[in-house]
Amino acid sequence: MGPVNPANRMAQPRLLQAMHGARRRAGLVTDRLVERVTRLRHDPVAGLPPADCDFFAVLDGRTLHVHAVLPADTEPTDRAAIFFVRDGETLRCPARVGREAGRLAVEAVARLGDSTDEIALGKGTWSMGLAVDAGPAGERRFSLTVEETPDRDGPTVGNPPHPVSGWSYRPGRSGDGLAQLTVTGARARAEVVQLATGHAEARIRARLVGVRAQDAPAIVFTPRGGGTDVVVPITLVGDDFEFVVPLADLAPDHLGEEVIWEAWVRTSATRVVRLGRFLHDLTDPRTVLRVSRAVLPLDGDQFAGYRPYYTPAGNLAVACLRFTRFTGTPS
Repeated sequence: MGPVNPANRMAQPRLLQAMHGARRRAGLVTDRLVERVTRLRHDPVAGLPPADCDFFAVLDGRTLHVHAVLPADTEPTDRAAIFFVRDGETLRCPARVGREAGRLAVEAVARLGDSTDEIALGKGTWSMGLAVDAGPAGERRFSLTVEETPDRDGPTVGNPPHPVSGWSYRPGRSGDGLAQLTVTGARARAEVVQLATGHAEARIRARLVGVRAQDAPAIVFTPRGGGTDVVVPITLVGDDFEFVVPLADLAPDHLGEEVIWEAWVRTSATRVVRLGRFLHDLTDPRTVLRVSRAVLPLDGDQFAGYRPYYTPAGNLAVACLRFTRFTGTPS
């Protein structure tokens, strides 16, 4: 890493933050519309005989699990595969075959993504099916019937994003009740990699996710309740960056007063994204991803109370206050 530029103050980018919220809301509306249209489109596997799929889920954001029981008249075989179909393209993944209650059952586990050991599914909705070896006749294909997945409550979400790429692989069903997998790209955000606190300074390492072009990127700390933003220019190495938290600028001048700052990344003159922890399966990261507060020196006999934390949405916030050795450590 090269030297970190000092923090500087500038006009608040409230308009950029409002635009960020508008983009996010528009994206949610688009996702709902795409889901409705997907249910109405023609499913290329709709004409195949059905197999009962009693487990269809993507765990940890990238591992697809499928378990299905074949019709009773299916000839015994020891070779099978699940396949994905979209716009004339077909991808396959080997599956294991066994017997359960006198019927053939198939189980498949597939890692999704763009690494060499993962299946690279492009954006869009993929129909899914099952192919079993039929000897000299070639293979026999089945569609996969699935039940509607109920909403779930608990400490984890049902469909977390891919922990590296941020892409989403969402299991669903067509209007005919057949298995489909909808793939969407990553939302534009900045993922915290490490919050590091030493004896004299605090650093944050992070990486951009789902962000295409960057122009003069910078960290923007916005105070809750209004005030002047603190801006820290950053240098990207690929999508990665690191910066020193400007505690002297974040700690208010009035001793003992705590100010909470929202952390953003300005990726261009017209766009900002949130900085935080988003690539996980936690319903409320605030209760799990806890960060210890720290006391760090400022100039002279002054110190900064530094308390970073994550909001329920995963956004990073930083609480800071200033005190002296005579006013004591904040409780």
